[in-house]
Amino acid sequence: MRILDRYIGRTVISGTLTALMVLMALYIFMTYVGELQKVGQARYTPLVALQFTLLTLPRWAGDLFPMAALVGSLMGLGAMASNSELVVMRAAGVSVMRIAWAVMKIALAMMVVVVIISEGVVSHTEQYAFKLRATALEKPVSVNTGSGLWIREGSRYINARTVYANDHLGGVYIYEFNPDKQPVKLIRAAEARYRQDGRWLLREVSQTQFGKQQVFARQEAEHRWRGILDPDLIDVVAVDPYGLSSRELLRYIAYLDSNGLNADQYRVAFWSKLASPFATGAMMLLAIPFIFGSMRSVSMGSRLLAGTLIGIGFYLFNHSLGQLGIVYSIPPVLSATLPTICAVVITYYMLRRVRV
Repeated sequence: MRILDRYIGRTVISGTLTALMVLMALYIFMTYVGELQKVGQARYTPLVALQFTLLTLPRWAGDLFPMAALVGSLMGLGAMASNSELVVMRAAGVSVMRIAWAVMKIALAMMVVVVIISEGVVSHTEQYAFKLRATALEKPVSVNTGSGLWIREGSRYINARTVYANDHLGGVYIYEFNPDKQPVKLIRAAEARYRQDGRWLLREVSQTQFGKQQVFARQEAEHRWRGILDPDLIDVVAVDPYGLSSRELLRYIAYLDSNGLNADQYRVAFWSKLASPFATGAMMLLAIPFIFGSMRSVSMGSRLLAGTLIGIGFYLFNHSLGQLGIVYSIPPVLSATLPTICAVVITYYMLRRVRV
């Protein structure tokens, strides 16, 4: 049986990697063409566009892995069915559930790979990619606002018009309010650099103190400022939530909660990451009913088409429900995991209908 497991495993892995390479090739082409529109701005060259595209590959590989797992399993098992290898296995007394268990072993290994990519690779490559593009375009790191980086720290609101790097900010404004929401102090600095002692060194500083009856202002060449704002937090804010690791998401969720800010978008991303490996396993097992169930008599092309449509449907359902959950205040754990739960339930139901 070990020989049989290894053979089925090699076949399924080969099909999955082939499907993933095709999907990645399509992603590279479409993303690179989109990035070429920025070529000519500042120092943004075709080479930088290609580097950005390749650096974002790990994230998209993780997002598209469930679809690739389904299509690849259909390709591998479908080829074995076309060559009558599955018929020989059944004639030798190997049950469908035994074949499904062999596929499940590979699914478990694939789930581990998805976790490793998501937790150990994606956040680093994603952050470097956006830094690279921002530097080449000579623009602030994108944080989804029209005026740079905004971060709340208790009664303070910090705005950096330009993010040169996670430890180098330009055009810094620090607004401080009292409990009655009245302005207390405004600090403006031409630039800020993070020091090893945990403080920010502000240069060309202008401080304005708002009193009850008058306003006090003073100028300083340098000013040392300590706050919770640190370079790691800037990296987290500057990257799309789905490009962060679970640890970074939990850290930023805690920061948002401590400051009374809405963290639903990051909670959805966190629960989606936890559900992603299980979605991969469910998609791989879903190939079994396609091969042994009601579609066993259809052509290989029809099975692949059906599998591709299901994979695309799952991907769209997964991402759209997460966004709808944020808009309509659906609990993040539900909106993020419901597509995976549906996939697991459907796979279980279809497997039970397959004749063992």
